[in-house]
Amino acid sequence: MQPLSEPEVSPARDEAREESQDAPAPTSIKAKPIELSHDDALEGAAAAIFSGALEHFLANVPLLQSLSAPESVHQMRVALRRLRAAIGLLRPAVAGPALETAANRAKALAATLGAARDWDVFGLALSGGPREAIGDDPSFHALTDALEALREKAYRAAHEAVSSDETARFVDDLRLAIARRDWEAAPESHAPGSARAFAADALTGLRKRLLKKSKGLATLSADERHRVRIALKKARYGAEFFESLFDGRKDARAYLHALGEMQDQLGLFNDMEVANGLLDQIDSLTPEAARASSFIRGWFAHAARQGVAHAETSEKRLKKLAPFWT
Repeated sequence: MQPLSEPEVSPARDEAREESQDAPAPTSIKAKPIELSHDDALEGAAAAIFSGALEHFLANVPLLQSLSAPESVHQMRVALRRLRAAIGLLRPAVAGPALETAANRAKALAATLGAARDWDVFGLALSGGPREAIGDDPSFHALTDALEALREKAYRAAHEAVSSDETARFVDDLRLAIARRDWEAAPESHAPGSARAFAADALTGLRKRLLKKSKGLATLSADERHRVRIALKKARYGAEFFESLFDGRKDARAYLHALGEMQDQLGLFNDMEVANGLLDQIDSLTPEAARASSFIRGWFAHAARQGVAHAETSEKRLKKLAPFWT
């Protein structure tokens, strides 16, 4: 089993060595575009999509040991979400135990990385308005000290998870499954052009589900908004997977940009919900932080109310967003 610290795990590491030593180190490595052709068979396209997600994850592993750890954690989580989204989206045509095992492993690893990411996002949220508003208050210092201790604990868990034998098995097994195409593929998925036909149907279905879930967005509960956010991610990832199969890249870019902006806006709501849970943890460990904690909860609640207008605009924008695959 190949350890994750070996250079060959990440092609990005070798590429970095070829650059000038004076060049700034990357803070993170984003997913590379997936280039497919109109006449590609679906099974081959699926292999390319799975491989792209895995290599995106691996390219960010070395950065976890650097000052760029927060962004590398974010990109590793994105890569794992993209992999799970791809496995789910392609399941009607390409499926099997090896892919389901990969999806389950990716979910578990993403949860551990997510805990570290949550503390990073929360810390950034505090560094702006709340810090300026509360000033040099002892309870705020107690809160930030507790935050940093809990963040360090979460990062230790992230390091252990990424360097574990379980993650090495996840990588090795998925690579082997892709190389061997260890799955059951529908007969039509071998036909030239089947990737484009599948993509058009799949993207239409993702868009319909998103429109249905986002109806009345401004009045939805936190759980309902979270489900809209998940639907947005799936629609966005699906469009990224398949955009090269269709003409009109400008339309595809506009579609993806709009979904990304809406996803970010809903992400702010979600971050506020997560923050309340993180404050619960701090309150239980550090009673001295109670005053600052109450103030920050109120700050986030006020910000959430201001986001209602954005939600109404997002729903209208979604309805007007034209598919690029028709």
